[in-house]
Amino acid sequence: MFGAAQSTKTARWELAVDRVIAERYKVIEPIGSGGSSQVYLAHDLTLGRQIAIKVLDERAAAQDDLRRLFTREARALAQVSHPNVVAVYDVGEVDRRPFIAMEHVNGVSLKQRIERIGAFTLSDTLRLATEIAQGLEFAHSQGIVHADLKPSNILLDRVDRPKICDFGIARIPQEDAETPQLFATALYVSPERALGKRATVASDIYGLGLIVYEMLVGKPPFTSASAAVLLRDHVVRQPVPPSHLRPSLPKEIDSIVLKALAKDPALRWRRASEMAAALREVQELGATSRRLGTEPVEGLVPTAIRGPVVRLLSTHGQPIRHAFFAAMAAVPVLALSLLAGVHPVPSLVLAAVVGGIALVGRLGLALATGWIMETALVFLFVPGLALLFAVMGVVIWLRGVKAEQTALALAMPVAAPFGLAPALVLGSAAVHGLSGVATVAWGAVLTLVFAIASGRQSLGPFAPTGLALEQESLFGAVDAVESKSALLRLIVPSPGDGPFHALMAQLDPAKLVGEMGGLISRIGATNFTALAAILGWIVAALVVWMVTGLLRSLFGALLGRRAWFSLCAFATALGVATGGMVLHRLFVTIAPLARAPGRVADDILFLSAVTGGLLALIAGVVIRAAEPPVPQEETSPALAGRRIAVP
Repeated sequence: MFGAAQSTKTARWELAVDRVIAERYKVIEPIGSGGSSQVYLAHDLTLGRQIAIKVLDERAAAQDDLRRLFTREARALAQVSHPNVVAVYDVGEVDRRPFIAMEHVNGVSLKQRIERIGAFTLSDTLRLATEIAQGLEFAHSQGIVHADLKPSNILLDRVDRPKICDFGIARIPQEDAETPQLFATALYVSPERALGKRATVASDIYGLGLIVYEMLVGKPPFTSASAAVLLRDHVVRQPVPPSHLRPSLPKEIDSIVLKALAKDPALRWRRASEMAAALREVQELGATSRRLGTEPVEGLVPTAIRGPVVRLLSTHGQPIRHAFFAAMAAVPVLALSLLAGVHPVPSLVLAAVVGGIALVGRLGLALATGWIMETALVFLFVPGLALLFAVMGVVIWLRGVKAEQTALALAMPVAAPFGLAPALVLGSAAVHGLSGVATVAWGAVLTLVFAIASGRQSLGPFAPTGLALEQESLFGAVDAVESKSALLRLIVPSPGDGPFHALMAQLDPAKLVGEMGGLISRIGATNFTALAAILGWIVAALVVWMVTGLLRSLFGALLGRRAWFSLCAFATALGVATGGMVLHRLFVTIAPLARAPGRVADDILFLSAVTGGLLALIAGVVIRAAEPPVPQEETSPALAGRRIAVP
């Protein structure tokens, strides 16, 4: 017998466990349900294999048109055999309800994968999208239109092969039915379907474009809490190009996706095979770029689908990543506060505020807060330099420099006196690839300028300035005291003095010009040493990027999709080790660096390089593996079944 319904309006009919359907299929357990059907795991007693049984529910089965469509499409799909389409084995009835016996895909839906790991790498997106398009093209060639293509209707098997399921049973959503099922459909409905027109091949192309878009950026192009708003957006609103949300994406992918998402069906790709061919061209272009070493090392450590270690880190590693970059954002504030003579307790409080904001995932806000604090602290010493520092912050904000790279660059001047410059130099390239090399160049300039302003011949291992003699620091405690006193007089003016008298004395143009002129003259007085140090940092970072990238390409060529975590960690280790060795050799063999005044001993250089290499390796593997998905403004409803998705 089957589970009897309760005498309520919301009662639900269910098949009983161990019931045998059509004298062949033994029900094992329910594995999914939706607005119009239930899905059960069953055992085929004749062929001895596990299958999935989808049964149309009573309300849907009572609609003759839907019932005929369900049966007709199932019979048509039974004639279709394609590796990217869920196979249909049999069609029948149970308790006056039609059912389909189909392939059981023991995996997850594409929607579940996106919800777990966020946006996919470009290479994974192109591979999956191409295979989905191939399966869709084959179905279209058999005269079958899916009519409800969305990520929850794409299943990924154990070898990560996509399979399209649930053809031809979608219904046009009605705006007066605010249900989760309507919301799920409204997220992915084509404009013509939202207007009440029938589904066509062009509608499936639109659905494929939505799937590719969500894989690229981690969310659908249109998100809202209202199904009516979603339906309107699909009809009238243009989607934001994927590369605007994820700048690392090539512009070619924008053209492909936006053409698939054209409002007018006539402007879309005519066939899924044409879209697949365009995706393959981008894939081949990316492969060529990787072989030539022109593409940043993106996805160096395997994503969560490739290994248990990375799956653990990508799922639970965000606190580690947040803590790492929170520390990078907080240490400059702490260092400048202590340098300015601020009591250690308030200094720690200021740093904790910045670090706390970053710990909750708001690194950009933390850096903006820290930048304001640092500008104020630099003002206490050199007001002119504080103005330049503030302008640099505005430029960085306008150019949209990534917060993580900014945090690493600002931390380099603080890390250098402790011998940790190699850790950030090598780690930046290991974590951020080619863009990390740019971070190293920026951080090197900041480090050397700070060292020169401090009048130091060396700011620690690997940070020589080339100054012939130690000079008076521009960050003097006396200057800080005078500036703090001037600011204090704004609140408590001294008798006989106006509140702005002391402050204006500090901001005297002649004094500012003299300070900046002194800094410029110091920079001009340095020899080639400072420039050589900057170039040495950049060369070491480039070596990390190139070696790691070459090994990654080699492993990819030999193993294809079987990108093992241990091999990727090995590539990072060898890249970091080579970069550390090159950095050390440059500083002990290049004359301006080897003979620089104030240079530390060779054994200290070696120890600093080894320590930095180990720390960079940890960052390159752990921090990179905890790469966050592209942020989502709204969370889409999780409607996929535990093992199989239903409409």
